[in-house]
Amino acid sequence: MVKGLYIHIPFCNIKCPYCDFTSIVEENKDIYEKYVDALLKELSFYLNENFQLETVYFGGGTPSLLSPNQIGKIIKFIRDNIPIKNNPEITMELNPNTYRYNEFLEIKEHGVNRISIGNQSFLEKNLISLGRNHLPEDTFKTVEDAFKSGIKNINLDLIYGIQGQSADDLKKDLKIYLSLPITHISAYMLTAYSDTPLGKLVQSGHYTLPDEDITSEMFYLIDNFLEKNGFLRYELSNWAKEGFECKHNLLYWTDEEFLGIGVSSWSYLNSERFGNVKNINEYISKVNNGQKPVLFREKITEEEKKKEKIMLGLRLKKGIAVNWVDDKVDLLHKFVDGGYAVIKNGRFILTQKGLMVSNSISAELI
Repeated sequence: MVKGLYIHIPFCNIKCPYCDFTSIVEENKDIYEKYVDALLKELSFYLNENFQLETVYFGGGTPSLLSPNQIGKIIKFIRDNIPIKNNPEITMELNPNTYRYNEFLEIKEHGVNRISIGNQSFLEKNLISLGRNHLPEDTFKTVEDAFKSGIKNINLDLIYGIQGQSADDLKKDLKIYLSLPITHISAYMLTAYSDTPLGKLVQSGHYTLPDEDITSEMFYLIDNFLEKNGFLRYELSNWAKEGFECKHNLLYWTDEEFLGIGVSSWSYLNSERFGNVKNINEYISKVNNGQKPVLFREKITEEEKKKEKIMLGLRLKKGIAVNWVDDKVDLLHKFVDGGYAVIKNGRFILTQKGLMVSNSISAELI
């Protein structure tokens, strides 16, 4: 059963140096409408799937480069053609210097009830270091206008592990985040992917990332600070006030089926994972010719499903059921004795220390 729909909007005003998502800086706005039409055509290829949508997620790129009417056009097509539960979670990512009060009123009218703002930091030196093109006051205004419009479920992204960032810098940021009427914080460690401008700067020695001990301490600081202030960690990089966990992302982490449409999007349907082409012109051409724009497919075996369930489950606050790995009991106790995990109510749960090496723990368990 398909519970989640992801819609990739690849357009951006600038390409951030750390970003490894498929995004396009395109000044000719005519392609926006062509792309929206292609999205609807691609979605029509899947109308016979077993849908019971609970979540819709507009990701990017920068979805807020589309007009509220274009967002509304997509949501109307979904409501008119796909079974969707009452009051679904409909999330839209946006940058701080795009939508304002009137646009928020319009997207709320169309059904968007959750927004995720790519803020990353409120300190100007961090924004400069990350190559962002907004100012702290842009985010303050965005949050204020969204909240005033009636959209009360608001996430702010935070990046840590930035060159020159100190623990005091991080505390300053966190205090500002908690001063705002938000319900969710996603905190990601800055990663220098090799094929990004940031990756090349790190390789050449022109940008220095902090070492693992420092980034681990930053994670502990974030986790402890947010938990003390009512934001509970429910996944490795995500904290929320009670009841405001991102339902869409939880589908990914709990092995539920989802459909992704748009350039470079991924899907998980009928025990198969598949991904779309990354070139926008190829994408539009294929869809307009009645072809699914799929580039890659792989069948997921039961054994692979089990491995992924363990790997993703370890990222969650609730961990995994001990009986999923009942052939590895001695190994579980080794991690518990080392302070990397606890066993509670039949579940194996990573501690803060364990989360920092979750990939290696997953590898040993699977």
